[in-house]
Amino acid sequence: MPSRRTWLRLISCLTLLLVLLGAFGYISLIRLLEREQIENLEWQGLGISTQGIQLDQLSLQHPDGVLQLQQVQLGRHELSLTLPFWQQIQITRLQLSLPSSQGPTTSDSMDIDGQLEQLAAVINLLPQRLQIAALQVELPCADTRCQLSGDLLLHKNNTADTQQLDIQLNLHHQQDQLRWHAQLQGDAASAELQVSLAINQQPQLRLNSSLQKNTAGRLWRGDIAGDLQRSAVLHNWLSQWLPTTIGTLPQAPTAAQLKASWHLQLAPGPLSVAKLQQANGQLQASASLPEPWPIPAIGQLQGSFNLSAQALDGQWLADKLSADLSLQHIPSTLISGLPAELHPDALQLNIQAAQMPAVIAEQLRDRALPLQLQLTGKGRNPFELKGTLILANGLPWGLQLLAGSMTATSPALQVNGWDWRALETQLQLDAYLDSKQLDLTLGQGSHLSLQHITKADLHAHQLKASSTGLQLHAKWTAGAPLDWQLQGPLDLSAQLQHEQLQTQRWYWQGPLNASQHQAALNGTLRNDEQLQFKLQAQHSSAKGLSLQAQLTELFLRSANPLQSSFTAWPALLQLNNGRLNANASLTLAGDQQLPTVTLEITGKGLGGVYDRTALEGLNSRINVRIDPKQLQLELTELRLNQADPGIPLGPVQLSGRYSATLNKPAQGQLMLRKAEAALMGGNLTLAPGQWDLAAEALLFPLQVHGLALEQLFILYPTEGLAGSGTLDGHLPMKISRQGVTIAQGQLNARPPGGQLQFHSERIRALGRSNPAMQLVTQSLEDFRFTTLSSQVDYNQQGKLDLDMRLEGQNPAIEQGRPIHFNIHLEEDIPTLLASLQLTDKVSDIIKRRVQQRMLERNANSAPSEP
Repeated sequence: MPSRRTWLRLISCLTLLLVLLGAFGYISLIRLLEREQIENLEWQGLGISTQGIQLDQLSLQHPDGVLQLQQVQLGRHELSLTLPFWQQIQITRLQLSLPSSQGPTTSDSMDIDGQLEQLAAVINLLPQRLQIAALQVELPCADTRCQLSGDLLLHKNNTADTQQLDIQLNLHHQQDQLRWHAQLQGDAASAELQVSLAINQQPQLRLNSSLQKNTAGRLWRGDIAGDLQRSAVLHNWLSQWLPTTIGTLPQAPTAAQLKASWHLQLAPGPLSVAKLQQANGQLQASASLPEPWPIPAIGQLQGSFNLSAQALDGQWLADKLSADLSLQHIPSTLISGLPAELHPDALQLNIQAAQMPAVIAEQLRDRALPLQLQLTGKGRNPFELKGTLILANGLPWGLQLLAGSMTATSPALQVNGWDWRALETQLQLDAYLDSKQLDLTLGQGSHLSLQHITKADLHAHQLKASSTGLQLHAKWTAGAPLDWQLQGPLDLSAQLQHEQLQTQRWYWQGPLNASQHQAALNGTLRNDEQLQFKLQAQHSSAKGLSLQAQLTELFLRSANPLQSSFTAWPALLQLNNGRLNANASLTLAGDQQLPTVTLEITGKGLGGVYDRTALEGLNSRINVRIDPKQLQLELTELRLNQADPGIPLGPVQLSGRYSATLNKPAQGQLMLRKAEAALMGGNLTLAPGQWDLAAEALLFPLQVHGLALEQLFILYPTEGLAGSGTLDGHLPMKISRQGVTIAQGQLNARPPGGQLQFHSERIRALGRSNPAMQLVTQSLEDFRFTTLSSQVDYNQQGKLDLDMRLEGQNPAIEQGRPIHFNIHLEEDIPTLLASLQLTDKVSDIIKRRVQQRMLERNANSAPSEP
């Protein structure tokens, strides 16, 4: 038996050994905590028993979260010196707080293999059995921090080749329980996962998934099935995780059935989202939503669908497809490309299998899936699209719409400043679309109608547009701008209302050719008054707008469509004879605000009335040019056979030019090269010159040559008065805002003079009763003058004053002694011309205008009442 000293030595050595082991364990623990970045490790109530180790409380802090444990029981079985140290752990209460995410990770950069390795490392740290009676986790969600509470039971079974993990998680939300059950097992070559969800003891979802390595890479297979009888509970639980920007979701329906299965071959190499997007394989999916189902960022979806599809290098192509779905409460972000007025309240989609059409696109031959399509939009602007939809079920993808029909109506729209009212559209169309191109053709019966459309002061009523064969072709290439072309016939008609137009219906007919670079129209524009133009228009981003118009020759004997089409036509001008031609062009460069306009007007044999003047035989050619700064008018030729304002003038010949700045078009420069008119056997001429219309008054020095007295007395008949002779002179005519005046004009008889004969019984009777007048009356019966000189004055009121001096003789009186007369005559020229016009030889319109003018003059000259 050892002595007391021996026991003391043994106890001392054992104590020293325990101290050394404790120091080593402490140092090892410190190093372990530093390596795992664990801080602030604290515990309370440490106890050791035959059952293991108990801790009343344990807390630690890690960059990935803060952990607090209460009533921890560490089983003594299978104790090890590596994490997790104990294989049997029971925790009465666990609280975990996870930090907010440092930032989102884009799906393209996600390394799935790396995440799986991290998950495997976490699983290796788990004990064989872990039970948490009360679990509370605080973690970040969309806009705030959310809470998970419940209990957890975990079993892990590791063998030499495989690892198995069984997790049961019960989450409590308000008065409901969500039980999740997950089983994971696998090895280095394959892994399988089964997940199920039961709500209040009723199964809701089941997921089976497996990932297995093979010679081609990895094969991912799986299926999911759900019979959501407790969807309202699931909806209520998920709502707390959604961003507030989505808004409050509508109440979830009570049931939904979902089913899907997939079989995808992934390429070799590390797993990533990019490899998933390039997978090959098959997918079958179906859903039945008997009541509207709220889907975040999409809306409320109701109905059913069945889908069978295959993926070829990431391109999904349908093998079978049927759907009967309705979508309501559509968020504006989903259809942001449409104007707000066109957003539908609901969409209804119906797709069913169909017979293979006899003729399909060559690109889809032998790989086509025919479907019957019907898409309906409901709301303020309803529409419907239906037809035969053909999908490619092999690469490359493509689709075709045959015998398509689209109808749409809208009570009101605002598009780029245009106000549209009562829109109705009916389109018959065929289309083809694939990854490189789009082809669309409008068929017979395609039309659009609008009750009213307006922009600024332009109004169009009962607008109709139709086309048979209008084609849209578009091509796109990665990294290149969209290449498109629209061409085909186009018919338009509308009743136009504008301050420059007489209200009536206008028609356009002709082809349209447009692309991303330019647009061109070439057709005919006409109206109800039979005014017709040949019109060509081109627009390009490089050259701007160019327009050419040719007026179809007008024969004015039957009607004048210009007068009945444009309000700018002079109200006092009426043409009822002759032919009229016109050509116009307009150009507007992309960097200019105002266009350049040229106009050429040619008239032949024109006749009609201007104010109270009859016109006959007018031939003219006028060229007009308006650019952004200047107005130019060139009168290359004007010849008028006769103008009759009461005294016939003609022929009249004019040529000249007028130019002005565009901001002051009425204050330009007038240049006349030729101005002359025949009058009473002679002519009036105006010497070539230039006048500034900005001046207060303009002086036109008219020259009179060869005026025949015989013609004057014929035109202005006076009882018993006749004569002969030729007059020359000049008339300085001044035109101002106050009117027309002539001051100190001169008319003189051309040598050797002439003859006057005045035979009137009333004048003879006057001479017999008045001896002083007897010589005058006898002299005028055969007066042969050598001098006839007259000063002519004409004022703004239309009064003509003639101061005449006559020198001559009567051979029958006192052997022809010289006789001199000084005569003063006054005449109201407007009244004289009116009296000359009120004959049976003038038109009714001239008579009416003359009578109206006389009534106005009499009313203005009547004395006012005191």
